[in-house]
Amino acid sequence: MVLCHPHLRLVAFADAPVVPGGPVPVFTDPPGWSEAFEVLGFGCLTADELGTPVSEADLGALSRAEHAQIRHWRPDTVGELLFNSWD
Repeated sequence: MVLCHPHLRLVAFADAPVVPGGPVPVFTDPPGWSEAFEVLGFGCLTADELGTPVSEADLGALSRAEHAQIRHWRPDTVGELLFNSWD
């Protein structure tokens, strides 16, 4: 499953389709063919990057509203933060 961020040029890959409104399935590393996204200027995120705890991420560039959303929804990982069901 390919997941594209709606505002950032970021792509992630999951092991199963996402159910609308549900959590993201397990993230996987980009497959070999993901280079096609990079050629077009997209960043392909690894499973390790997406699994980084939000508490370890640099969130300094986010707005107050975005920080409020994080406090409200409490995502555990960067992947849950970037590819969420509340946006």
